[in-house]
Amino acid sequence: MVINLDANIIKSISKIGTKYKVNKIVLFGSRARGDNKKTSDIDLAVYCDENFQDEGKIYFELDDMDTLLKLDIIFVNSNTDKKLIENIGRDGVVIYEAL
Repeated sequence: MVINLDANIIKSISKIGTKYKVNKIVLFGSRARGDNKKTSDIDLAVYCDENFQDEGKIYFELDDMDTLLKLDIIFVNSNTDKKLIENIGRDGVVIYEAL
């Protein structure tokens, strides 16, 4: 599957995932499906432990990446809508996963 996202952005996202020790970061939505427009936002699902405390820091660092594209970031946990989780699982592309 082709990810419609600049390689430098993917690298930056991976570095942030490593820095904050999240479980994985998944690109979903139009950029993962390949039907995005040039200006489509970047939809990211961040999977982390239930007691994760650094959501604000991750938002800040992702938002500070070198892109003019809007970011839509969700943190997946036990309260996340099940239909959304299904959509992410069906269309999503893992761009970072902890070893």
